[in-house]
Amino acid sequence: MYRKDTQALEAVPPGSDESRARFMALYERCYGSIVRYAWRRVGPDQAEDIASETFIVAWRRIADVPRGRELPWLYSVARKVIANRARREQRDRELSDALSVEPESDHAETVTSRQTAITVLRSLSEKDRELARLAAWECLDSREISIVLGCSRAAVNVRLHRLRKRLEGLFDSHQREEAP
Repeated sequence: MYRKDTQALEAVPPGSDESRARFMALYERCYGSIVRYAWRRVGPDQAEDIASETFIVAWRRIADVPRGRELPWLYSVARKVIANRARREQRDRELSDALSVEPESDHAETVTSRQTAITVLRSLSEKDRELARLAAWECLDSREISIVLGCSRAAVNVRLHRLRKRLEGLFDSHQREEAP
């Protein structure tokens, strides 16, 4: 049904002997369960990739893996890996749809809209551009953005609110400038 990823095991970076031994035992004991878990959710084509990503997280966070509850913890990680992958695929589909030009659409209007968006984004400070990218391109919520930026969730919510208002104003003023 599946094969153990022996290259992944060989690539485990050196760490404390205890951490390495714990990870190796965890991997040996739980790999098959994680592959089967992923298989039932995403199918055979992606199951081993999901398991590999799950064990990468487990290695990085081996000290956080609760003793005696390793498998549920790994299931939780695998669930998040699958959800992240689904979000990424959805974003890719949406981006592909947004970038495809329909035959009946006005190409000049599409180019003008994109140029307006680029101009507006360039007018923002680097901090605001990064906030916009994290929210729009990476599809992160305010909690996740607060982790990335190293600030409180409340601060992110305020910054996002202000950024949305600023963007509305910039787009409105840009449209007024281009109106005949």
